[in-house]
Amino acid sequence: MKTFMVEVKLPMEPPQEYFALIPSQRAMVIDLMMKRKFLSYTLAADRSKVWIVMNASTEIEAIELLQKQPMDKYFRYTFTELMFHDMVGSVFPAVSLN
Repeated sequence: MKTFMVEVKLPMEPPQEYFALIPSQRAMVIDLMMKRKFLSYTLAADRSKVWIVMNASTEIEAIELLQKQPMDKYFRYTFTELMFHDMVGSVFPAVSLN
């Protein structure tokens, strides 16, 4: 399994249909995060870009998965294969006081 950083450029002046797709887009993102396909999903404050860290066997598999997103036709992607992706919470398990 490979890890990719995907930079997603969002439209500057999206049509009304774009905003109607937000709930279904968020639901799919949550589903992909629960399945560990997306490791992180980050929206820039100016809403111009999204950064996704994702797992896929190949870049083609990553593209095919991204194309299933409800908002895909509005997105432009740039892929970078990562050597590793460390983040808080993934190195050490959470401590349980039970």
